[in-house]
Amino acid sequence: MDTIEIEREVFDMLINRVDFLHKTVKALYDQLRDKKLSDWLNTQQTCDYLHISERKLRSMKERGKIGFSHLGRLSQFKGGDIAWLIVKEKGAV
Repeated sequence: MDTIEIEREVFDMLINRVDFLHKTVKALYDQLRDKKLSDWLNTQQTCDYLHISERKLRSMKERGKIGFSHLGRLSQFKGGDIAWLIVKEKGAV
């Protein structure tokens, strides 16, 4: 086994960075843990709300016009984002 020596200041900076990353990941985990499944829509629900075909939705995803997340092979869409698209399309924004 090899031994590596580093200065105390470098070690402290490394520990601080690891602590920062730990806090960031924990905060993100806490936000996601509190999400409700109803906050997310599947492909069919999204198409129904937007009155578009699955092909049009796929095209919007590919061009970056709509945000989504993957859950395995399934795409999930945030309900709030879809509501905003509907309002935007109606010209209210």
